[in-house]
Amino acid sequence: MRNSFTSILLFTIFIFSVLTISAQEMGTVRTALGKADHPALGEISGIVSSRTYPGKYWVHNDSGDTGRIFLIDSVAKMSCEFHLEGVDAKDVEDIAWVRDKGRNYILLADIGDNLAKREEIKLYYFEEPMMKAGVSKDTIASTAIRTIVLNYPDKARDAEAIFVDPVDQRFYLISKRDFYSTLYSADIFRFKKDRYILRKELEFPFTFVTTADIAENGDAIIVKNLTQVFYWDRKTEESIISSLRKPFQKVSYSVEPQGEAIAFDHFPFTFVTISERPFGLDAYLYQYKYTKP
Repeated sequence: MRNSFTSILLFTIFIFSVLTISAQEMGTVRTALGKADHPALGEISGIVSSRTYPGKYWVHNDSGDTGRIFLIDSVAKMSCEFHLEGVDAKDVEDIAWVRDKGRNYILLADIGDNLAKREEIKLYYFEEPMMKAGVSKDTIASTAIRTIVLNYPDKARDAEAIFVDPVDQRFYLISKRDFYSTLYSADIFRFKKDRYILRKELEFPFTFVTTADIAENGDAIIVKNLTQVFYWDRKTEESIISSLRKPFQKVSYSVEPQGEAIAFDHFPFTFVTISERPFGLDAYLYQYKYTKP
């Protein structure tokens, strides 16, 4: 049964790869920065560049882990681990950065739902933590974490990708297992409520989206599925929806073993990726430099 499911999945991914093969491809130069070999980093599913510690990255594990995040350096070595007090993580799948009133925040997305049975999904919002000298493990107090509950407008579904527009702070989520991965949004920072119903915005011409990110100034968007990376240039006066309705560019990308994490880097025209470690395979932090169209 599992082999049958895997065959169907691979065939689906292949079909959507063929559907997007005619898109213009953006060239890149890939560099392996370092191997993520710390025992705690077994199923990295999300990554975001740290604003407090330039050159470092916040990452987290997939389902099965507790509510925690890790700070790794530019060669993928562990700097610090932070436990989120009171957070009962189900399936954390992505992480995003938010700037609010001059301070840096992190949004952790517990949105995975392989069987599409969860009645609700959750986001955890907290200020980017500070490392303490000589401390490798620390805790973010429950009183410092805002929990945001999300519901889909129709039915439960699986998702692994989020980002927040730095221009207007609107939140976006992309579904994974729909025949066409679908973009949803919510104003989670404007109204400061505890619960929101997501709004369907558009469908992409591909499926199995595993991660996404937006540039620090909002002028570029990247979306990744298991085999490809898609890029949109965006004018900051243009809405996210208008930008994503335009044709995308495929980015030259080398497939990783279960690669589920991508983020723009601090350096111009640069993004990074990192993967899980399925079947004991190595996971590397890769940096991609691209030429903006």
